[in-house]
Amino acid sequence: MSSPTESEIRASRMNHRSFSLPFVDNILSNRRRKSSQSINNAQLQQPFVSVHPSSIHSGINEEEWSDDKEDVEADVLYPQYEGEIQDKADMAAFDEIVDGRTSNSTLKLSRTLSKRSRSYGDQHAMYGTAVDPEAYRYHIYQSRLPSGVHTQQLQQLLTGEGRNLLDNALNTSGWWVDILSPTDEEMKTIGKTFHIHPLTVEDIMAQEPREKMELFPNYTFISFRSFHIDPYTEQIRPFNFYILIFRQGLLTFHFKQSNIPQKVRERTDQLRSSMRITPDWMSYALIDAVTDEFAPTILQVEMEAVSIDELSLVLRRSEQSDMLRRISRCRRRSTHLSRLLTSKMDVLKSLMKRYEDWANGDDDLSDDPLTAEGKKAFSDVCLYLGDIQDHVVTMVQNINHYNRILGRAHTNYLAQVNVELTQTYSLTNMVMNRLTFLATVFVPLTVAGGIFGMNVKVPGQDYIDLNYFFWILNGFAIYCIIVAFFGRYIGML
Repeated sequence: MSSPTESEIRASRMNHRSFSLPFVDNILSNRRRKSSQSINNAQLQQPFVSVHPSSIHSGINEEEWSDDKEDVEADVLYPQYEGEIQDKADMAAFDEIVDGRTSNSTLKLSRTLSKRSRSYGDQHAMYGTAVDPEAYRYHIYQSRLPSGVHTQQLQQLLTGEGRNLLDNALNTSGWWVDILSPTDEEMKTIGKTFHIHPLTVEDIMAQEPREKMELFPNYTFISFRSFHIDPYTEQIRPFNFYILIFRQGLLTFHFKQSNIPQKVRERTDQLRSSMRITPDWMSYALIDAVTDEFAPTILQVEMEAVSIDELSLVLRRSEQSDMLRRISRCRRRSTHLSRLLTSKMDVLKSLMKRYEDWANGDDDLSDDPLTAEGKKAFSDVCLYLGDIQDHVVTMVQNINHYNRILGRAHTNYLAQVNVELTQTYSLTNMVMNRLTFLATVFVPLTVAGGIFGMNVKVPGQDYIDLNYFFWILNGFAIYCIIVAFFGRYIGML
């Protein structure tokens, strides 16, 4: 059985929730009843084996029962907040989960697949998303520090050092916690600490590829898609940034190592002395950095498309062997980029609509009135997002233009191939016609020569002179001359 302290903590947490699930206890009691029945059956089958009760009700079973209860609560109904929105981190929940897991020796710091992830398939092994075990997976950034190091790097969060750094950052405003490939235990702890909705946790752990923006009582959830180029196959490998915007800070998740967060932190360090850094501005900076990553690849597509368009009609036959392969590879890349960019329009429109409402004071999720400075900050972020939207529209238009160029180049290439095939067929037909005409010329000569070569009596055989022979040769020559003039007259030669 669990200790009294843990029971009191669990009971107090259940009492503070604003809903009741009467069937949860029934579910757990049925599980315990089935477990006890199976143990009794095992004792009946082995009457000579002594089983101590403490070995039956181990810490693992206790942890499993408590996890089942929490999973049922999270899956059935998300706990509603009482009174004001709890937008502050709950470090007590952080300590409770870590202490409970550590005491039961069930704390897992390595990357594993949860039940939800297994139901979606082994997506964490796709596209080479394995993370270097020596890499720093946690970057805790504080934009309001007057001096010193603004970014703290950690390999593990569920440690004493990680807890202290996180607590110090959360006590200030303008914090940013960037997380690379969180484990199931870490994600559960973070979800409890920051009051993250179970649907958001599920989307993050399942690596939901769809780009979207969702509003929750204490945060805004954004899923924004980026990509990287595989160095071995040169193919586009997409991955997502999951952004949670709180009132005092920012929380981001991604499952692929990227230098985008580092660029955003460097940009923030350069501007922090001249402007007020807010979580909404940092989210804009991250979205802007992700969008800017498309520019070099789009420039490569443009150069390749223009090169293909210019060379499709001027290349010699020996140089056209890989033209179709180049067209296909470039069109595949441009289509992939277009698919990644098009879905960003809806996310940006939703974000702009949200910031416009907040700047106008139409905030249904909070009772605290916005100050003039806060409204101006929202207006500025909305303006910046409009600039990103213009960039995305421009890139989508350019990609569509390059697709049309590649389509025209493909059509020109196929037309040129058809023309060359037609020319080849025409040359082949001309050669065959000449061979046929030459056959009509030499076949009669062959027949005449064959007749005189037979072992039969032929005209002129009784004469010793060669008059017949010369007349035959002259006849052959006259026939060849007449047929040659006739063939040239009709165009056969």
